[in-house]
Amino acid sequence: MQKRSCLSQRCDNMANLNTLDSTENPSQKRLTLSSEMDAGASVDRISSLPDSVLCYILSFLPTTKYAVGTSILSKRWKFLWTGVPYLLFDDDRVRKSPERVRKFEQFVNKVLLLSTVQNILKFRLCCGNELIEPFYVNAWISTAIIRNVRVLKVVVFYYRRADVVIELPSCLFTCRTLEDLELWDNLDINTPNLVCLPRLKRLTLSYVQYRNDESVGKLISGCPILEFLDISRYGFDNVTVFVISSPSLKQLRFRGNDDFPENLHYKVAINTPALESLDYSNHIWQHIDVNFQNITSLVRAKIDVEAFPGDDPPQSGFCNSLVELVQALHGVKILTLSQETMKALSYATTRLSTRRFEGLTKLVVRAGCCEWTCLQDLVEVAVNLEVLDFTKAINLDAFDMHKNWHREHTTESCWRDPIEVPRCLITSLKQISFEELEGFEDELAMIGYILKHGSVLNRMHLSSKVGGLSTKFQLTQKVLLFPRRSPTCQIAFCGKLDHGPFSASHSPMGET
Repeated sequence: MQKRSCLSQRCDNMANLNTLDSTENPSQKRLTLSSEMDAGASVDRISSLPDSVLCYILSFLPTTKYAVGTSILSKRWKFLWTGVPYLLFDDDRVRKSPERVRKFEQFVNKVLLLSTVQNILKFRLCCGNELIEPFYVNAWISTAIIRNVRVLKVVVFYYRRADVVIELPSCLFTCRTLEDLELWDNLDINTPNLVCLPRLKRLTLSYVQYRNDESVGKLISGCPILEFLDISRYGFDNVTVFVISSPSLKQLRFRGNDDFPENLHYKVAINTPALESLDYSNHIWQHIDVNFQNITSLVRAKIDVEAFPGDDPPQSGFCNSLVELVQALHGVKILTLSQETMKALSYATTRLSTRRFEGLTKLVVRAGCCEWTCLQDLVEVAVNLEVLDFTKAINLDAFDMHKNWHREHTTESCWRDPIEVPRCLITSLKQISFEELEGFEDELAMIGYILKHGSVLNRMHLSSKVGGLSTKFQLTQKVLLFPRRSPTCQIAFCGKLDHGPFSASHSPMGET
């Protein structure tokens, strides 16, 4: 009954509107609509919103400078920015003149003085001029810590004085509200004896300087619930033994550099039993040693390690240490190895086949023809491998030029059939992808061997960007004539030409 009454009332209102429309002339209608539009335009609906909503809207502005700029809109907006819990100060242009440096310092000081926020959600300071007083930088960081900051990012980059660093305040290392911390460039980490960051889950240290080896260990050990760690190093950070030990860490990104001082022995020790994702990039030369310990819960790992610089001849001892590094990841499920990593592994005197990767289900590698043996070792130890993504790499280094010349001027193939068929080809390998094929005999030999012994193979994807349409067609015909062990295996070939794509798909049952 109530719904009917509401409906009838709406009908009566519509009838009244129709009656008015019939009595008014067109000019009166236009006047009425125009006056209503003017009245609506004079109403500031945004300013009528609560302060908390407006401050939330202002927090999406790129920097605090824009939030402060809204103070000129009206009296309602004059001090509204003081309640925004995001304080973002970015100005790399301050390096242009001392006057701009002083204005930037004054601006940050005034904002912090007038801000009424007692709980800062995010504080970001990015400046790039050596004329900025370190005292101010420490004072701004300390103010953010006093106001219970949750996310803190500090980037101080001195363009002309890379050797000058700012020592961070000691109160930073005992902040109980901090959840995300990023420190970049010209900052000195001198950790006190007591480091307590009970809520810190994400930590980024990019090209900072440490007081000594102990500073790294104290900082990481003082984060009991740390889950994400991103390290980027340069060669003069005062650390020779970089220890990463955390029982709670789940994601680790580590970036080394190649400008380490000579005649020093560097070591990276990682003890993270709960680690799930690893992205490791470094150089293993004469003075660097890497140890992984207690990594048993890995899901994904990406290794990009160069064992020797440029055109210098490789030394098997350094490459053997890389084999140990990869073998320490035997429990990983998804493993990605770069071209440089595969190249270094191919020069090692120890074999990967001494340790099984029983948990590995997906392998992603980029390798050249000279790394076939290394690829065979990986497939052999991955006894439960299901997916293999392989991208052909062309070796262009001067050290490998004679090998490329040899394979182009002889009919000898770099591929050698394994003595025994790898277990994964018989029991688990279902999908294979080969990218950047060039049509050499060793490539075809490898593809033919996998098709011949892949008992459970479902799909093989091949692609090439070299040659014309006729070349790709000939390569496709050769592959399709290979015998296949799996009755359900489908082969898909695609390549891209200047005048359009070429693709072909074929299965033993005649499907396309």
